[in-house]
Amino acid sequence: MPMRTVLVTVGTSAISNFARHNNGKSPASAKELAWYLRQTSPREASAETNSLSHLLREDDRLVFLASSTEEGRLCAGALRELYGPSRCRIEEVPGLTYEEARFRMRGLRSLVSKLVELVEGEKRLEREVVINATGGFKAEIAYASLVGLLFRVPVYYLHERFDQIIDLPPVPVSWDYALLAEHRDLLRWLEEGGPRPAREVEQRLQGRPEELRLLLSSEDGDQVELSPAGLALFRAFEERWAEAERVPVYLSSRARSAYDSLRGADRSQVDDLLEKLRLPDWRRSNARHPENVDFLTAPGGRIGWRLCFYEDGDGSLRVLEVLRHDDYERVLRRGRRRADYSGFTPWR
Repeated sequence: MPMRTVLVTVGTSAISNFARHNNGKSPASAKELAWYLRQTSPREASAETNSLSHLLREDDRLVFLASSTEEGRLCAGALRELYGPSRCRIEEVPGLTYEEARFRMRGLRSLVSKLVELVEGEKRLEREVVINATGGFKAEIAYASLVGLLFRVPVYYLHERFDQIIDLPPVPVSWDYALLAEHRDLLRWLEEGGPRPAREVEQRLQGRPEELRLLLSSEDGDQVELSPAGLALFRAFEERWAEAERVPVYLSSRARSAYDSLRGADRSQVDDLLEKLRLPDWRRSNARHPENVDFLTAPGGRIGWRLCFYEDGDGSLRVLEVLRHDDYERVLRRGRRRADYSGFTPWR
């Protein structure tokens, strides 16, 4: 069985339960709290120990995600002491505090960013990764579950009144990634630069779909950034974009001749289309199958460039034609077939 990493959101139930069993006294240190956790049944000790008692394997690695509070650090430290420092590490989430505005904007974004960073890192090391979203604020649990669903990672949750842990399997939940592909420039600008001036964001949103506003948030009305959910969606899209970049694209001799003749903005526009073509979501939203031909064309509309293509049995994409709109109409009228094209070479 492959090594597994369990990402654990950490709350403060251990401190509350300690106080309840010690006449209201608070633990003085992580060691004292860990001693309490050892002496108490997992179900009674804390939300984390209760859920891990149902989930933990002998060789699992544990990463505890702690809030930026003394209580959060104390609980995470006690859990590391309990399960053994050699198999555990603590990741503090900046901004995850009891201050409402800071929690809503900085804290949840930081949580999403940290979870995505950890999930991607474990996947690169070819380790199995799961999220235990039982501990912490309810909003933490919600966003941890969203990250798990978007990144196709199992999420586990155990309510204090349940006897069995709930498994939220990595189902194929997705946003309209074709929309994100069309506006990747804007989203990358927002994601990489931190909060942006609202006036500048409004200028860049002109002429773009209103749905993009669902991905944005503003703390004070003057600065705009990706919301916690928007950040999760965009980072999941970037993962799929990276996967799509591995899809081979081949140009027929006719497509190659047309492509090599392009310069400047025309070359950039066609390169952009060929990159998006690799993304399954973009093809599903933009490709159509005209009559009289045995291939697909994309995108739609009456201006710009068109690609005529098909997906080969080996998963590669075969681009038959790179055409302006008027030339595209003529090709369709002639009723060309895949067999009319040959001389395929890699796009790049």
